[in-house]
Amino acid sequence: MGRSKSFGVIVLTILLLVTAAVNAAEKPFVEIDIYSVNDFHGHLRAEAADPGMAALAGAVSELMKQNPEGALLVGAGDMFSGTIDANEYQGQPVVIAMNKMGFAANAAGNHIFDYPLEIIKKQAAAAEFPLLGANILTAAGDKVAEPFRPYTMLQKQGLTIGIIGLTTLETRDKASQTNLQKVKILPPEQVAQSYIDELRNKGAQIIVLLTHIGSSQGEKTAVEGEIIPLLQKIQGVDAVITGHSHLCVSGEYNKIPIVQAGCYGEAVGRIHLLYSRADKRVVAAGARVYKLDQLPKVQDAAMEKLLAPIFKDIDARYNAVLALNDQLLTNDRNGESRVGDYFMDLLKSGFKADAALYNGGAVRADLPAGTVTMRDLIKIFPFDSTIYVGEVQGSDLRQVLEHGIGNPNISRLRFAGLQVTADTGEPEGQRISRILLADGSVLADEKYYKVVSNDFMFSGGDGFASLKNAQNLRACGKANTFFAFALRSFKTINYPAADDRLQIKN
Repeated sequence: MGRSKSFGVIVLTILLLVTAAVNAAEKPFVEIDIYSVNDFHGHLRAEAADPGMAALAGAVSELMKQNPEGALLVGAGDMFSGTIDANEYQGQPVVIAMNKMGFAANAAGNHIFDYPLEIIKKQAAAAEFPLLGANILTAAGDKVAEPFRPYTMLQKQGLTIGIIGLTTLETRDKASQTNLQKVKILPPEQVAQSYIDELRNKGAQIIVLLTHIGSSQGEKTAVEGEIIPLLQKIQGVDAVITGHSHLCVSGEYNKIPIVQAGCYGEAVGRIHLLYSRADKRVVAAGARVYKLDQLPKVQDAAMEKLLAPIFKDIDARYNAVLALNDQLLTNDRNGESRVGDYFMDLLKSGFKADAALYNGGAVRADLPAGTVTMRDLIKIFPFDSTIYVGEVQGSDLRQVLEHGIGNPNISRLRFAGLQVTADTGEPEGQRISRILLADGSVLADEKYYKVVSNDFMFSGGDGFASLKNAQNLRACGKANTFFAFALRSFKTINYPAADDRLQIKN
C-alpha cells in the first residue's frame, strides 16, 4: 500500500511538472529582466557613499523577486579591483560575493588587467560565471585569449539567451602595459557581428551585448558615447549593457534599450524585454536604473557573514596610524588635486628628481583631516604601482604635459617640480605656453631631466607615449611602500594652500 501511494505521488509530481512546462511553452509572451552592475571596483564595504556588497545583494534579491523565473544578473566589467578589501586577495572576495549573488556572466573591463593573466585565470577558475571578452585575443591574434570566452548561452522561461562580452578599445591605453603583453585588444566592431550571427545560428532568441564600453546621456533619453559607433555597425541585438564611464544611463538607440548603473554598487540597471512567441522576437523593451539610496534598505545577512572575516583581517593589518593630517586634502580627478600635489612633492623630494609625474586616474580619493592609516593611503592609490626613475628629454616631458593637461579623455596629470602655464581651450600640442623648473629656469627641449613616475606612465599608459623614450630607467619599489615610509617619517601633514604650479588660462 505504501509503495503504491509513493508511486502515485511520483506520477502526480511528474504530471504537474510536464503540465507546467507545457503551459510555460504555450504562453504567447515571455518577460525577461536583465539586471546589471558595473564598475563595482571592489567596494565590498559600506562606507561613506558606498552602500557595500551586503546592501547591493539585498537590493538585487528583492528586485529579482518581481520576476523570479525570468530574471538574470550580469556584470559589465571592472568589478574585481580598486579597494584594499579586494586587492589584498587579488580580487577573490569579489568573485566569491558575485558567486553568492548568482551572477550569470561578467564582461572583462580594462581594470581586469590590473592583474597579470595568471591571476585572471585564477579568478576565472573560482568564478561560477563566465568571464566574457570577445575582442580580447591572444598576442598572436588567432583566438580569444584564455580564460576569456566570447559569449555564453543560457535558458530563461524556455527562451535561449545569448550574451556577448566586449571591452573598450581604451583598454590598450588605460590598462597595465605589462599585463597586456600576452593579449591583443581588437576594436569591438571587428568581432561583434560575427558572434551575433553565430549565436542566432545556434538558436539564440535574444541577443545581449554585455560591454565595458562607455555611454552617457543628456537631458533627453538619447544615449551617446563610445557605444554608439559600435551599434551603428551591427544589427540583430536586443539589449545593450554598458560600463566604463561610471554614469547612470537608461535609454535607447534605434529602439535598442541601453543601461549603465553608475559605479561602486550605487545602483542596479534593469532591461525589461517582452518576447512574442508568435512573432519570434522582442516586441517591447525598456531600460531603468535603480539607485540603492532610493530603494528600501535590505541587508543580505549571509553576505555580511561571508565578508566579515575579510574586513576584520584587513583592519587588523592596515589600521595602524601613519601620520596626522591637519586639514582635508581634496581630489578632483579632472581639476585640482591637493592630494596629488602633496604626494608628488613627496616623490620629487624623496628621489631628488627634477620632476615627479603621475597619471591622474591613479589618484582616487580625498585625504580627510585626522589620523592617516595605510588603509587611507590605499584608498588614494588603489593600484599596485611601482616607482621608476629615468632620464627624460625636455621635448618628451613637454609632450607629457601637453597630453596630460586639458585632455578630456583622461584624468588631469599630477606633477611636481614644474611651473606650467596652459590654455586648455587649445588642441593638444598647443596648450602649454610656459614650463619652468623649480630653480626658475625654462625647460630646454634638448636637455635631459631626472623624472620620477610609475610603471604605468613609463610604459606609455593613458597615451603618454613620449615617456617610453626615457633612458636609464630603474625600478625603485612600490609607490605605497614609499608613501607610507614618508608619512611615518614626517608624522604630521601640514600642507600649505594651493600653489601656482599650474596656471590655467582658459
